[in-house]
Amino acid sequence: MRQERIGWANGVLIDAGKTHVLLDPTSGRTLHEDSSVFITHAHSDHTHGFATVAKKHSTKETLRIYEALRDREVKNYRTLKIGEKVQAGDAEITALNAGHMLGSCQFEIATPQFTAIYTGDINCVDTLTTKAAEQRTCDYLIMEATYGHPSYVFPRRSTMYADIVSWVMTQIRDGKIPTFQVYSSGKPQEVVRLFNVYTKIPVVCSPTIARANSVHDENGVKLEYSDSSTPEGRRALKAGGCVYITTSKADHVPRNASRALTTGWALRQAFRKCASFPLSSHADHDQLMEFVGKVRPKRVYVFTGYSDMLSSEIERKLGIRAGPLPVIAQTKLLDFNEALT
Repeated sequence: MRQERIGWANGVLIDAGKTHVLLDPTSGRTLHEDSSVFITHAHSDHTHGFATVAKKHSTKETLRIYEALRDREVKNYRTLKIGEKVQAGDAEITALNAGHMLGSCQFEIATPQFTAIYTGDINCVDTLTTKAAEQRTCDYLIMEATYGHPSYVFPRRSTMYADIVSWVMTQIRDGKIPTFQVYSSGKPQEVVRLFNVYTKIPVVCSPTIARANSVHDENGVKLEYSDSSTPEGRRALKAGGCVYITTSKADHVPRNASRALTTGWALRQAFRKCASFPLSSHADHDQLMEFVGKVRPKRVYVFTGYSDMLSSEIERKLGIRAGPLPVIAQTKLLDFNEALT
């Protein structure tokens, strides 16, 4: 039996016994039709696996958002419900709620040798569109550290919601159209829901965001908005007194727009010519530390962002072995490739 390996190899690799899975791959290298690929959520930096020939696994919501935004049908896949298990080699893999966006999940990989949990991107508090990430004990925890620096501790969500609504009302009184430029899915739907729940201000969304909205509607997250490409949406933008939500890469915004961003980076970074609010779909430093403390793994592997800093904090404050996720060299992948053929 080969030595168990956990590391980075164009994605997070779990290789032990007859278990060979790749989580959130960044390319199709080393993959073929019988490879087992698991995709945590629908943000574009995590969905490269959908474009490969491998057998894909994700939640139905993640698949639907990907297909709606890319206008592409995915083949060779299996959808999983939160809490559902699937066999891969000699491992049992379970999808756990990640709280990051609609359909986002962690994956628990239970092998005969150990149990590992790969978090992907997680959010550890409830939002208007998601529930906080599930916590479950394991031997190895592989977690993201996007906001793992101790200086990133976000305000209460209720405070940020109030700040956003206050800013929007001020812009509308000044004859402006408050315009939020965000990712296509996840954050925009939370912002739409924010104005639906706490105000009567009409919301207009760009066509791209409207496509992601429709998947939320299909899955019980009801959103009230109009599409900017429809007569209703165009009339609302012309009349004013509304909120416009579009993508971060959009070239067209109303001439009388006041721009805003919602990102965790706003906590420590100023953005020119636009308002910014530290509303994030990621866990902050304190939430990540609390998550590790409740999971109590034997070892933590940290990736992305402040991996060195968070690893040091985990070891010093929680007494749990931690370090950055190791990179598995291409030459060491040869036996992995052979095992898949």
